[in-house]
Formats: sequence, structure tokens, C-alpha cells
Amino acid sequence: MFKGSRVAVLDLNHGGIAIARKLKKIARSVTAIDVYGKLNPDELGGLENEGIKTSQEALDAGNFDVIIAPVHLDPDYPMLVQARENKIVVLSHHEAVGEILSDHDLNNKTIIEITGTKAKTSTSILLGEILSREKKVISHTSHGVEDWSTGIILKKGLSITPASILTAFDVVQEAGIKPEVYIFEISLGGTGCADIGVITTIANDYMIANNKKLASEAKRQMILNAKPGSILVINHDALRFFGACRRDMNIISFSDAVNASCNVYYEEISSKEGTIAYYLGKRKGKILIHENQAYDITSYKTAFVCATAVALAMDIDAKSIERSINEFKGAQGRMRKMSFEGRTLIDNSNSGLDIRTAENALMYSKEGREKIVMILGEEAKEVCEGLDPKGVEKFIDRHLDELAALILVGERMKPLVQNNIENIYYADDLANGLEHAVRLTDERYIILSCVKCFR
Repeated sequence: MFKGSRVAVLDLNHGGIAIARKLKKIARSVTAIDVYGKLNPDELGGLENEGIKTSQEALDAGNFDVIIAPVHLDPDYPMLVQARENKIVVLSHHEAVGEILSDHDLNNKTIIEITGTKAKTSTSILLGEILSREKKVISHTSHGVEDWSTGIILKKGLSITPASILTAFDVVQEAGIKPEVYIFEISLGGTGCADIGVITTIANDYMIANNKKLASEAKRQMILNAKPGSILVINHDALRFFGACRRDMNIISFSDAVNASCNVYYEEISSKEGTIAYYLGKRKGKILIHENQAYDITSYKTAFVCATAVALAMDIDAKSIERSINEFKGAQGRMRKMSFEGRTLIDNSNSGLDIRTAENALMYSKEGREKIVMILGEEAKEVCEGLDPKGVEKFIDRHLDELAALILVGERMKPLVQNNIENIYYADDLANGLEHAVRLTDERYIILSCVKCFR
């Protein structure tokens, strides 16, 4: 598709640069459009020196054969409007990455792509734990690019935009690693290259593209772009929402609730234990989940059942799956309980945090009689969709009397720190919030950390 084409790549803040650089080696010409005008002159100059034309203004779409734009870009961006009017090919970043990957040697490799509103990271990490017992696994999540055979993080700081998959492949190749399985956490859809595509959930849907599209519409790419004959592991709620599905796929449904109409589902789940039942063709059985002192198992219920469904689809033995789940230590920032400066810290600071999960974390923290100091907010400079200040304000109204103190984090939370309320404090970031919490507490306290950030 790209050979001999004049290509425009829109949005350089969310992976467009990586795509443009790859296409420079393939296409006739590549122009990178900084639609938000956020790149500095040095960055733009660097691309120009590589032979990639740049612009911070919309150009005439008629000068291009293919336009590549992320699914979350406003559909009324001038170049997209012109492209529709003139029937110019428009690909999403996901589709462009899929086209580029089609030239890679993916033989004898299993590609797993995981998207969804929640539980992407925890599902990816748990799946890495399960599969790495039998296979050589590389994962790319918000934690970084990880080699599971050595436990080494090969690269940190990548986003989970589809273009980061290209960078992850380069990192692995440069390290001389030859994995059998790639696990990619990916935002808002799939590239079409996956052997197993996963939608963890579409619950708590939200608007994208300047409030003109639902995020669930973008996640549906995981189904629409999937290659024939591949496997789709999809939350039952998503299947029900999307309606008719493809007949040229192997569909495995799962539910994080009691739902016997699914292939994999819970017969029961509580903070003490859980039972996952599975029915896949002639394979049927149960997987038992035991209480874990390191975290709240109900906070991982989607990850447990989803990762189980994927592992079963890959013919991993059920006993091996059960053993992996029960030996799982939890994921950083996902309801992990640990010792910190002599206090008990419940760490729930992660990129997927919202008010609902913050409230769930507070409920979990209140199971004992200890006093609680909570850190709540965002490191907005690192997360595109921050924590809604209005939601935080309502949280304060509902729950402040349950806390010994509340430390708010992030510039947008400053107005909520009222001088006449003694037990509300402010910190610039998570690290300072933790330091402040230590000063306010002793070993009899619980520190509850709920800051939206990349870890």
C-alpha cells in the first residue's frame, strides 16, 4: 500500500513520529503533521534532516495518496474532511502499524494484542507470568518492554499507542532476543496482526475524538481488523454491545461475573477466594483462586478470567494456570499491599485509575481498624486523560470523614485544597505525596495511594 505513495502522518504526539520514520524507508514521500503544534523546532528539524517533511498546519489532502490519523483525532480536522470528500485513503495508526508489521518475519511467533477500558496491564502481566513458564515471552505494557526469561526491562517510558509496537520490535531485535510470544498492551483497538486479539472490557465507556466518538467504537477495531482464522478473546459485555461478530474467527467469550453462557466465567468470587469455570470444546473444568495477602483478589477478577481464557486458547494446562494465578504477586500500582517506611501502603497508583477504582481501594483499605491517609490525584503531564477534578470534589464530599487526612496531587486539584479544612493537603506529585503521608502517620496507619500516573 505504501510503496510509491505520498503519505501524510497526522499527530506526532501519540506515535506518529515512529510511524513516519518507518514509512520513510518504504513510501515515495512522508510528511509529518504536528496537529497539536506541541513539538519544538529541534524535534521538527530532526525529522526534516531525516528526509521527512513537517508541518504544524493542516495541508491540502489532495497532495497525498494515503493519510494516517489516530482514531482519537477530531474527524473534523480539515485534512480528514478533505480526504472523505475526495475519497483519499485514510488509515488509522493501528492499521498503518499492521501494514508495516506485515513485512516483519512473524513466523513461529504468537502475537497477542490486549485492549480495553480496564485491566489491560494486569491481564498482560499475569499472562506473561503464565506463559513464560513454558515459552519465551516478551511483553510491552505501560511498565515497559520486558523479557520474561530474564526479568529485565529492556526499555521504559514507551506509551501504549499502537506505534510503540514498532519500537518494541526494534528493541527486541537489537537485544538479539528471539521470543516465541509477544504480548502487547495497546490503546483503543488492534493492528490486525494479532494471532490472539483481546478486549478486556468496554465498561465505563468514554468519548474521544473531540467528544464525537465513543472509545468502544475504536476498540471494536480489534474485531474488525483481525486477520481471518485468528482467535478473539472478548468480554461478554463487549460482545453483547457490538452485536453480530465475525464467522471467520474463533471467538472465546469470558465474563468477570457469574455467566454460564460464556466459555470462561466465575462461578463465585469474593475477597477470600474464587472459582473460574471453563468450557472450550471438549475441555472443561475449574480453576480455584485463593486469598492473597499481597492484594485484593477482587481487584484482579477481570485479569484472572481474561488471562485464563487466553492461556486456555493457547492450550496451556489448567493446573499450570491455577498455579500461576495463586503464585502471582500482583502488578505494581494495582492494589498491592506492602510495607513502606514502617507503614502499610496500599499502592493503587496507575494509569488506569478513576474515581470508581479509588473508591474500591478505599473500601478495601477500611477492612481493618487502622486510620487511613489517602493520596489522590494525577500527574497530568504523564497521562492524557487525567482524573476529573469534579469527580474528586464529589469523592471528598462523600468520603472525607472516613479519612485521617487527604493529600491531593496535581495542579488541577489545587482549588480543592480549602484553607478551612484541616485534613486536606497538597503535593506536586506522587513522590512528594508519599513523603507528606509519612510525616502525617506512624506504623498504626494505612497509606492509600491513588494517583493517576504511569509507573
